[in-house]
Amino acid sequence: MHQFNPPLIRNLCLSVCIGTLLACQTMPENTRDTAAVVAVAAPNKTAATTVTDLTVTTINIATAVAASYDDLWRRMQAGFQLRDDYAQAEVVSRLQYYTDNQRYFDLVSERAAPFLYWIVEEVDRRHLPQELALVPIVESTFNPNAYSGEHAVGLWQFVGATGKSFGLQQDWWYDARREPRAATIAALDYLQILYGQFNENWMLALAAYNTGDSNLRRAIRKSGQGTGIIDFWNLPLPRETHAHVAKILARAKIISDSEAYGIKLRRIPNSAALSSVEIGAQIDIAQAAKLAQIGYAELRALNPGYLQWATHPDHPQTLLLPAENAEALLAGLQTLDRSQLVSWDRYQIAAGDTLGAIARKLGTRVDILQTVNQLRGSQIIAGRSLLIPRLDKLGSDLSLSSILPPQSRRTPVALPASHRVRRGDNLWSIARRYDLRSKNIARWNQIELDSILRLGQILQLGSSERN
Repeated sequence: MHQFNPPLIRNLCLSVCIGTLLACQTMPENTRDTAAVVAVAAPNKTAATTVTDLTVTTINIATAVAASYDDLWRRMQAGFQLRDDYAQAEVVSRLQYYTDNQRYFDLVSERAAPFLYWIVEEVDRRHLPQELALVPIVESTFNPNAYSGEHAVGLWQFVGATGKSFGLQQDWWYDARREPRAATIAALDYLQILYGQFNENWMLALAAYNTGDSNLRRAIRKSGQGTGIIDFWNLPLPRETHAHVAKILARAKIISDSEAYGIKLRRIPNSAALSSVEIGAQIDIAQAAKLAQIGYAELRALNPGYLQWATHPDHPQTLLLPAENAEALLAGLQTLDRSQLVSWDRYQIAAGDTLGAIARKLGTRVDILQTVNQLRGSQIIAGRSLLIPRLDKLGSDLSLSSILPPQSRRTPVALPASHRVRRGDNLWSIARRYDLRSKNIARWNQIELDSILRLGQILQLGSSERN
């Protein structure tokens, strides 16, 4: 959970500029009529045109050095910059938990593999310490769907207000806090602002990221370290904040010499694992999975920002996939009848609304509203929502069966009494498979939400209760 202090708004111009420029670099124009595929971490060929030749040479050398590693863990090791603090007593005390804990690092490697390259690239692009790329391991065990009791969400655990302050889109269809690329930009923007505010001290920046800048300032005043170099390790901060920083450095120390701690790091290639396909229209994710020849659960796991069954009606309308599946999706989209891509809006019912009035206002029909929202009559309740298919490009001969809500069209997976854990399984993917909730599966099996599942482990799926 990250508390956000209003004075930080003064620094948001920098954040918005960085985020906007990077978005222009990685997001193609949304035309709603075309599809395109781009590499997730494609370098900006024109980014250095306004800097000096010396700077260009330095950037090119840094890029060449980064590209020389065949393993992301090795590349990260080379970029660690905070080694002076690895010997702190609080860091050393954390090492024992991770020593010989192979299962933990296997889980982290598996979860990080699709997204870590892009995070490492972004950290390198900003010339920041690679220890920052380990923050999601501490915050969420690299689970983009992690949700805390303080309502913090995603790899970097943003609460809603802080996420919005850094431009993270949050609506019924999409939550950018769960989208690793968008959340990484916001988190690194935030950390750089904190670094500038706290004497360019990364220990203090990481502490403020955890506890909030106002709490950190209060601790500094209380300690009497108001001037000169501030010793983070002797500040009167909550135990959680000291532990947060110590955990990041302990993991970095182990990654720096993993074999000495009985750990074998599973290789993650130093190359983009995913390609980005711009659909150009809203699409049912199950339909996209079929076209891309990829499992529905896997496609959802690679695109955790989408909260519903489809991409956004307006933006984003992009899907991340392995390269071979991206090519299959593009090929499928070329042959797809665009009338099969129904776009949906969500309308919140206001006091005094009637189905007829809503239909007239939104240019649709009462029978369509009843069908797609599974309404038996015309009664609606203020405060609830209706799904509205956009019909403007679909023609007047549209059949109701073609726009039935995806929940009605998809055949549910039968709920067995138990599930045997397979490679790649986690509570979220199992919950998605059986239309359950992760917290219920955890409760039925008396385990924590972030528990590490073992291959072959049997999980009870409870009774026939659905959530």
